[in-house]
Amino acid sequence: MRRGLMSWSREELPASVLDERVARLRAGMNREGLAAVLAYTSFAEPAAVHWLSNFTPYWSEAMLVVLPDEAPILLASLTPRVHGWIREVSHLGEVVSAPKLAQGVLDMLAAKGVQSGSRLGVIGLDSLPAAVALPLMKAWGTAAIVDAASLFASVRQPCGKEELALADRALGIARHAVAGVPGDVRNTSALAAAIEASVRAAGAEEVLYRVAPDLSRSVALRRLEGEFPLGPAYALELSVAYKGHWIRLGSSRARGETPAGWEAAQAGFAGSLARLAEEGADGLSAAPAGLSRWTLESCLGVQPLTLARTDEQEFARLPPGSLAVFSAHAALDGGHWYQSAPLTLGGGGQRGQVLRG
Repeated sequence: MRRGLMSWSREELPASVLDERVARLRAGMNREGLAAVLAYTSFAEPAAVHWLSNFTPYWSEAMLVVLPDEAPILLASLTPRVHGWIREVSHLGEVVSAPKLAQGVLDMLAAKGVQSGSRLGVIGLDSLPAAVALPLMKAWGTAAIVDAASLFASVRQPCGKEELALADRALGIARHAVAGVPGDVRNTSALAAAIEASVRAAGAEEVLYRVAPDLSRSVALRRLEGEFPLGPAYALELSVAYKGHWIRLGSSRARGETPAGWEAAQAGFAGSLARLAEEGADGLSAAPAGLSRWTLESCLGVQPLTLARTDEQEFARLPPGSLAVFSAHAALDGGHWYQSAPLTLGGGGQRGQVLRG
């Protein structure tokens, strides 16, 4: 369950921006002959529905129904007592109670005159819970339900100026929290307490952190489940949401003398980050100077960040202007080094930018 204030700032994200996003999706629906597009949302998979409507659930699950000629409809498994709040924080048409999401979708499509067996696109079909997917497919027909992941990815990026501003605000919150961590912090509990106090006070509705407690042993980042002592060098990664817009910031931190090799790794990271903002990922070497491996993530579907590219493989092509997170790891003689930062990609004659927060 999310713990921060969930709200809609119309100054930061006007309704007209959400209308334009839906219009882009509808244009794609028309090209692909889809009668409707469904987008699932939950605590773990909020991104697609939020991008289209500004709705993010505190808990439970919902389905957004996008039709060709009316405002998006939200089918929520939440009780009607929260419908007023949903309308306050979201840009929607109808809000309908649907304790059984699959049946709610079928009833809504019938009520709107969508013919049974016509093509339906589902954003996040591959991760749709079985309790929703199986009844829907059985009743509508498996052949008529198609994966709308590629369609949505094609309209999701590049980002607009409003999204960029919100992401930059989230980054500023994360940077301030990291800067406030005491230099003599000894364990992950004290680390988490410092981070939580900072980001919540700054207005973030969520922060997730992973820690590699001792970089002399491993760079593996893990969720904080229990308390762990911190070694002389550790890595901290924050994923912060502000008004539903997520960024990721990671860094290696030394509680004393800077380990050997860190400066070279940092220089390699900065150079690669600048090149991504200038030219995009094409041509970035498999292992830039000082780095062992790298990844590029972006919001392309139901999750806030999806792996798009690594030093070894491309999974999704990101157009210039895409909001992304670049992460890199260096294996050094005395241990490990890690860093990540958000940016917009360049390429095709267009320049991106490294977010500063």
